[in-house]
Formats: sequence, C-alpha cells, structure tokens
Amino acid sequence: MTRIAAVFALLAAALWAPPALACESFANLGADELKSYRDKLVEEAADPIDRLFAFQQLICSSSPAVRAYAVREGLRTSTDPLVRHQIMLDALMQKQRLDVEMAPGPDATKADKDFAKEHSGVLVYPIAFVSATEGCLSLSQRDRCTAGASAHISGDKLELIHGYLVGEFRLTEGNELVGYVRASANANYSRIPAVVRLD
Repeated sequence: MTRIAAVFALLAAALWAPPALACESFANLGADELKSYRDKLVEEAADPIDRLFAFQQLICSSSPAVRAYAVREGLRTSTDPLVRHQIMLDALMQKQRLDVEMAPGPDATKADKDFAKEHSGVLVYPIAFVSATEGCLSLSQRDRCTAGASAHISGDKLELIHGYLVGEFRLTEGNELVGYVRASANANYSRIPAVVRLD
C-alpha cells in the first residue's frame, strides 16, 4: 500500500468510526425527528451503525425522559455488541453518581457483611469528571481520571478502583452491570456480589 493510499484508509476509518463521546450539548428534537430516530433505534433489521446513530441523537436530546428512553429501549432491543457497548458508555457518561448495590451472600465473611451494612448496601460515588475518549469516570479529580479513584469502561466491562476498594462488572443480557467489589486485599475480605444499574 502506498503512503497516499494508507492516509486515505486512515481517514476513511476515522470518518466511519462511531464517536465514543458524551454530548457536547443537548438538542431540542422535533416530533418528526424523535419518531424517526425512535423507529430506527428499535428496528430489529436496521444496520447496527444506523441504530447507533439514532441512539446517539436521542441520548443528546434536551429531554431527560427521551434520554432515559434511549438507554432503556436501546439496550432492550439491541443485540449487536457495538451498539450495546456504546449505549453502556453513554449511559455511564451521563450519570451524576455511580451507585454500586452490594448483596453479600450467606457465606460472606463477617468483614464483608459489616462493610455492606456500614454503607447500607450501596456504595455511592459522585462523579467529578468524565472522559468518553478515555472511557473513564473520575471519582475524585475534577479535571482528569486518576489511578486511585476512577471507573474505566472497555467494551462491556467496567473496572472500579477507589482507594483499597476494587470492582469489576460486565454488561449482562438483563442490561445491568453485574460483578463484584472487594473492599480490601486483607484476607478478611472477599468478593461481594454487586450491581450497577444503567437506568
């Protein structure tokens, strides 16, 4: 491949790559636009790229109800990984906080049960900063994601670290992020089953 051909190939890839970014601004969509994007989003036979484009128009609507609808119906009707992963990313990018619902089982350690009880079963992390290009949510710094207090998104996986606490979640067919958190590397702690909801 010549240098010129390689440049054109890179430009083409950039133009066709779906944008992995949260909304720069919200738009007032008219009724006809909303119907058109809605119909394309839920059309099972539609090309995944078309469905992805329709979702990203709806998720950037100025109406919170339309944005919530886009996430719920997009996940419910889409099976293509590209579309589902983008919906997951954009849904997380628009959250004000990350809620991790813990459910220690009967065989959980005393330390795990005490930890979950101390937090009323839910870890709540205000989101200070998001970077869709890096796929991260900062849970501390307002201008960047740091290694010690952030959540990183890659495909269908969300990895969480906050001090000594770590967690890992994957998007399921039930359209929730299901996984675990571990409060500490101390032997008294183990993996606590946990869920992050996208709606």
